[in-house]
Amino acid sequence: MREKFCPKCGKKTEKFYEGLCEDCYLSKFSLSKKLPDKIIIKQCKFCGKFFLGNHSGSIEDLIEIFLQDFLKEGELTSISYRIAENKVFLTLNLKINDLKKTEEKEVDLIIKKIICQACAMKESGYFQAIIQVRAPENLLSEIKKEIDDQINYLNQYDNLAFISNFQEVKNGFDVFIGSKASAQQIARTLKLKYKAKIKITRKIAGKLKGKKIYRDTILISIS
Repeated sequence: MREKFCPKCGKKTEKFYEGLCEDCYLSKFSLSKKLPDKIIIKQCKFCGKFFLGNHSGSIEDLIEIFLQDFLKEGELTSISYRIAENKVFLTLNLKINDLKKTEEKEVDLIIKKIICQACAMKESGYFQAIIQVRAPENLLSEIKKEIDDQINYLNQYDNLAFISNFQEVKNGFDVFIGSKASAQQIARTLKLKYKAKIKITRKIAGKLKGKKIYRDTILISIS
């Protein structure tokens, strides 16, 4: 039988793929070259949250979001990674026709410090609602802690769930909340826990794109 050789590398081969040996044929396909050499993830220097585009989450979550576009490539069957210091080590498994190929890629992980939009708004004193707590003096510190705990919880789902200002007044205090929805949730929680009376008033704060913007004042009275 006449020996066959790959026309590209000259290696002896029994089976050809589009006129090439297996190695030369597979070398035509490379997804690692399509990957960038660095991944830039932003981190707010105030709240510590990580961001990639419009997404926020852990570094691992954001890397997986970053890699989702590459999973759409037809030849790619799976992709895995590990993080070591400021590097991401990627392993890509491909299938081309009946052949399998594994590629590896080392990508720089760059953490860029920023001030996120929510923290910038908080620092500027932005608020959508005021919670006015009026209660016996012996309950005030407990209620303030309850509000702080609620804010910490709600901020996981609502970036505007923050306190931009706090003012002590006679018989209570006023808390300025960035998110109207979160302020209303806090008011409902306090109503149930302390059997509080709730009164909500709305005031026009301005206009945005021709629509009136309202701020809520939520009076919480606890006897």
